[in-house]
Amino acid sequence: MIDGNNLLHSLPSSERSRADVRQMVLETVRYERLQVTVVFDGPPPDGSPKVEHLGRVTVQYSGSSSADDVILRVLPDGSRASEWVVVTDDRELGNRVRDRGGRVRSLGEWHSRRPKPPRRPTHEPKLSSHDIAEWKAYFSGERKNDSD
Repeated sequence: MIDGNNLLHSLPSSERSRADVRQMVLETVRYERLQVTVVFDGPPPDGSPKVEHLGRVTVQYSGSSSADDVILRVLPDGSRASEWVVVTDDRELGNRVRDRGGRVRSLGEWHSRRPKPPRRPTHEPKLSSHDIAEWKAYFSGERKNDSD
C-alpha cells in the first residue's frame, strides 16, 4: 500500500497531482507482479469513484477518514500483516504499521525501484547513399519487394 499524499508531496512541483501519482504507480507496476493500493486523503475528484480498480493498481480515497486510518484498517492482523508493505515516510504511520507486524518501505526505496525512462541513442545511425536509394526505390514502387 502506498500513502498517496505522502508520495504526492515528495514529487517535484511540476508533477504534483493525484493523477500524476496514479500514472506513476501504474507505470511502475507494469513491469512487476505486484498488487498495489494507493490511498489518498479526502474525497475523490468530482465524477470519480471512491475506489478505482485499474488492473493491479487500486486507487482509494479516504473520504472523511484519514488515509492513515484506511491503511491501518485494511492491514491484516497477526502473521498475515508481515506479507504487506506500506510505502510512506510518515514516521507515525510507519511505527503503527510495524507495531501491527507489517513492513514499511521509504519513498526513496520506492522511487529507486521505478523503471528508468529508456535511453535515447546518443547518435542516429547514418544511412549510406546506397541505402537511401534502395529505400526510395522501394517506397516509390520502382523496386519490387522480395516476396513479389
